[in-house]
Amino acid sequence: MLGLLAAWLLLQTPPDAALATLRADLQQMAATLDGNKATVGATPAMTAAKHLLRDWIEMRLARIGGQPDVRALNTTMHDSLRRANLLCDECDVNVLGYVDDVRVSQSGPFLVVITAMGTYCGYDESAYVFQSSGGRWQRVWAHEQNIDTPPRYLPQQIHDVEISAAAADGTRLLMELGSQTVCGGSFKDLYARAWRLDGVSSTKLLDTTVFGNDGYPPLLGRVTPDDVLFTYTADGFASGDAHVAVRRFVVDGDTMKQTDPVAMLPRDFVLEQLPNPRHYGDFAEPTRRCAADGEWQVGTHLFEGPRRYYRVRWQPPFSFTLLGTSETPFADCTQTDDRSDIYPDILRWKF
Repeated sequence: MLGLLAAWLLLQTPPDAALATLRADLQQMAATLDGNKATVGATPAMTAAKHLLRDWIEMRLARIGGQPDVRALNTTMHDSLRRANLLCDECDVNVLGYVDDVRVSQSGPFLVVITAMGTYCGYDESAYVFQSSGGRWQRVWAHEQNIDTPPRYLPQQIHDVEISAAAADGTRLLMELGSQTVCGGSFKDLYARAWRLDGVSSTKLLDTTVFGNDGYPPLLGRVTPDDVLFTYTADGFASGDAHVAVRRFVVDGDTMKQTDPVAMLPRDFVLEQLPNPRHYGDFAEPTRRCAADGEWQVGTHLFEGPRRYYRVRWQPPFSFTLLGTSETPFADCTQTDDRSDIYPDILRWKF
């Protein structure tokens, strides 16, 4: 009985004044959709709404002071947003006028907060990082996409924010992985970004876009003080099938440069070399090991084209070199080997 009473009292609690204001502002923005479809309904009011929600979260964190119970914090914020009628359970793709749940997680000494503002085509998510200083949580990093973000407004889903251990000089590397919103289709732009964190300041070192399958999540990655590495399902080259691509970037001053690896298996490496990802076909036969140590054959049969065989040198774990191509199999490449089909756990690999 007491549990039911507590739940009833919770539902009767009036929404925060800030959330009531947020609700009114977002509903006003939703009413002007017809004039703002180029920005999926977003207007300059979207930026103000993001900051209103962010400031409301910061007030919550200020009341906590010390180490928070992240699960309880997520629950109480969900309840507050529910009472303010800011969550929409019955919306499909058009969630303009609403927000999604705030997601708070802990990464070492940091709190990572992700918020989501509704648009005409899914949610546009923003990320913030807080660090405790003097018993208070201080914002040390933020990333938003707004209609004045050059070169154009690109609402995003954020799938992961990771922060490295501290380097010898005390700086850290922050990696953010994201993608286009739900209306991007089965294959869409995927984003990987990185910043150097130095106290309360940050410097963007990487902002790269790849094209891949919208799995869940569409990217997996890890970050160290010196590099970021992520994998994703790249567009299908052979038989419409996709393959696992790898991208690794290392810190180079105030930027990052791409380095090996780009693939984990010989077949995926060959697919990375083909010039047109819209060519469909199939693999002519299994990947085969050649007599020469470390050399492998990958056979393809692209649509309306001849069979083609690629000879690849594979120096484990992830170093590949294309040695040559042929329209007939290489005579010494006859052995099947399970190693050509087993993906290693590259995210745990130390380079």
